Parts: sequence; C-alpha cells; structure tokens
Amino acid sequence: MSAKDESGASMADPRYLLDSTVLIDLCDHFRRPAIERALALLARHSCLKIPEGVRRELERMSDNAHSIVENLVGAHADCLVQVSRVPNLGEELVRVERQYGERIQGGSRQYPGFWKSARGRKAVDGQVVAMARRLGCTAVSDDKAVQLACLLENTSSMGWTEFARTIGLHSQLSLF
Repeated sequence: MSAKDESGASMADPRYLLDSTVLIDLCDHFRRPAIERALALLARHSCLKIPEGVRRELERMSDNAHSIVENLVGAHADCLVQVSRVPNLGEELVRVERQYGERIQGGSRQYPGFWKSARGRKAVDGQVVAMARRLGCTAVSDDKAVQLACLLENTSSMGWTEFARTIGLHSQLSLF
C-alpha cells in the first residue's frame, strides 16, 4: 500500500492541473461522454485539479468545456483549487507572475512571458504554474510560457495530446 498525501491520493498517483485551452482542445477533438468519464475518474481519485481562474476563463470562452468543469466541480468539489484556500499559494503566485510575467529567460534566449498572450494580464498562466508547483501536480498546458516556466521551476508539464493519451482518449477509427 502506498503512502497518502493530505488530499488522500496515493503519493504514487500522478496528479494533473489543467489549463483552460486543454479542456477546450479535448472538447474539440473527443466526444463529451468520453471526456467526462475520463476526467471524473481522475477527480474521484483526487488526481485532477482545476484552478479557479481556469473555471472563470472557460465561462467566457467555451460553453461546452465550462459545462464539463461545472459538472466535475459539482460532483467533486475538491478538484477546484482556490488560491485563498491553499496556504502560501498567494505569495507563490505573486512570485511566479513577477518572475515570468513579462519575459522568460531560458538559457541564453528570452521568450514572451505570461502577459504577452492574447489574454494579457488576465491570463491564468501564473496560477497554473504556481498551483502545479505548490500542489506537486503536472501542469497540463500547450502554452509555451507555461511549459518554459514549469521547466525553470522544476515542475512537470505536458501538452493536451499527451494528457489525452495518458487518460485513454486516443482511439483512431479503423478503415476496416
């Protein structure tokens, strides 16, 4: 039997923290019932986390992804992460946004930071990185700034396609 963390999840179970574009991409590529089943299974085992900012972003961006999140949060309230409810997360978020908001220095190259995205300073990229780091989750995002910040923060990350494969949403229809 493996050790448990404060959430009750096994320390060996991978935990994922999702960015809004991941949920939108899943909705664009897979059937809703399959997405709901896969995400509910993760949530049931406390292996799925959704930042409060992602929930708000989806409310403005995608009806389908937003309704999936609302159903998940209704059934598994602990999958929603609120900054105010995690000790020291507010300070971590401020540090991460200060460090990577304008630009990200990766080795000898500079990249646009979180605030250079289409959402600007309203982007929740900082929340995704800070929460993933603080909670020990894998950040799931295709945003280059999020992936670079995770690399520099020694936090694991993956894109939506790898996440889809990991949770079993990878079937291809056969010709015969």
